[in-house]
Amino acid sequence: MLTIIKEVVIVSISERADVIVIGEAFVDFLPKGAGRLSHIDGFEMHCGGAPCNVARGIAKLGVSSRFVSVLGDDEFSDFVMANLERSGVSTTGIRRLPEGRMQLCFVTLDDVGDRQFTGRGPDASLSLGVQDIKPELFEGSKALVLTCGALRTRQGVFAIERALQNAQGQVFCDPGTCPPEWCEPNLMRRRLWGVFTRCDLVKCADHETYWLTEEDDPLKAALAFVREGVKLAIVTCGAKGAVWARKSADGKNTYGSIPAPPVSVVDTTGAGDAFMSALVASLTLSDRKLQALSDDEITSALSFAAHIGSLAVTQKGAVHGIPEMSTPELSGVAERVKV
Repeated sequence: MLTIIKEVVIVSISERADVIVIGEAFVDFLPKGAGRLSHIDGFEMHCGGAPCNVARGIAKLGVSSRFVSVLGDDEFSDFVMANLERSGVSTTGIRRLPEGRMQLCFVTLDDVGDRQFTGRGPDASLSLGVQDIKPELFEGSKALVLTCGALRTRQGVFAIERALQNAQGQVFCDPGTCPPEWCEPNLMRRRLWGVFTRCDLVKCADHETYWLTEEDDPLKAALAFVREGVKLAIVTCGAKGAVWARKSADGKNTYGSIPAPPVSVVDTTGAGDAFMSALVASLTLSDRKLQALSDDEITSALSFAAHIGSLAVTQKGAVHGIPEMSTPELSGVAERVKV
């Protein structure tokens, strides 16, 4: 549990978490309507930030998760803490920074639900450092999930290095985009490749492939990751589904694709995070290494992830569209695509 006494944060690690997620949290302000800012009547406040979304999505799908980050001591940070705890995420890996502030992200949507982001204010998660990566946080864990947000600073790079050294299970990375104000893109790319080569799974979106691999074609990009040692590479392609590639036990490259279920899109914010949440949850529940899974089992896990990603875009907010694993609809889908 987390107790704050003046400027001292006392953390008691009393529970194990299957998945450790490291990175930033934001507060997203989503528009009440679509179109240009001048046409919007106001905004709704939601918990956001890709790693925060993934941690919440994993917990919602019935797999225990712990979020490791630095939050401020303002009311927006309190809002994020409350949402994490309400989702069932362990917050024992969170440090509250005295006088720190939560970054706010304002989102505008076009007529088909695609979005643009505008960040405002300071960001306490930039203070993430090696002091936040405690070995006891990883005890009994099965997976570690990383994004590029934790690599924005040199101290963040050192923190992720320590996390990789402490990881007790498979390592998954969904880099996400790198806004210019975060870090010089080529520098971030080099930092990410220092992580990718140690990952079991890397997932990215099709609009990110050229920056990461210098390949526009999604399948060629996935194979580029595999050539560098990634065991399973996935490129999501929005309404077109996703492609994947891997090196099988006999050393040959195999690859495939899965479709995206057709849905009525309300808000694409967090669709990739929901996809990643479901993929990590299903692979963690299988309790098997990626190398031990057949191509059909990989396809099943990705089909489940695509189903969850499609549900996420039917509601505003990154994880509101993800149903609880115990709901009859989702239990049936999970059984059909069981890994």
